[in-house]
This record gives sequence, C-alpha cells and structure tokens, in this order.
Amino acid sequence: MQTFGERMIGKLIRSIERSEPGFGISVLFSDGTGLTVYTEVSLRMSDKAGESYIERVTSTDQRITLHLGGDDFVAISIDRQKHDAVELFVYQDTDGTFVVEN
Repeated sequence: MQTFGERMIGKLIRSIERSEPGFGISVLFSDGTGLTVYTEVSLRMSDKAGESYIERVTSTDQRITLHLGGDDFVAISIDRQKHDAVELFVYQDTDGTFVVEN
C-alpha cells in the first residue's frame, strides 16, 4: 500500500480552485485525481501553475508540504492545536482509494 507522499510524487497540477471562505481549496491533478484541503493552506506557485508537478513530499507534526519545481509549494496545516476540523484533507485516487487526514 502506498503512502500519501508516494501517491503524490510526480503528479502534474491541472488547477487549483478556491471554495467559499472557510471551505478550503481543491487541487486537481492531470490524471483525474484530486485533493481537497479544509484547513489552513499556504501556496506559492509561479505563473506556470499548469506545468507544476510534485517533486517530493515532506511531513512534520504541523504540516505536509508538496514541493513543486523551483521554490513553489503547497503546505497543508495538520496542526491539531490550531484546527479542530473533522477532516483536514481528503485525497481521492483514480482507483477509488481515499486518503483522509483527520
């Protein structure tokens, strides 16, 4: 079974969509998979967001960071002291697998 980080590496970002305030963002990948984040997220992307793919993933007790090319990244807060969300993020793979951090 692959870890979340292993599933993310190499994915090409198709788009990032912002939901209503307080309802997070969705990161859509070119292979049809997606990631919805319900907590604090930091994002740094160049103008060529459609050409960004995930090179590596790092994880700490406070955040999971998807590192893109150059200095670009998507950092997802998983700090339990700051967030009491039932689901911090949900990833749906093409085979129907869900990875939920809660």
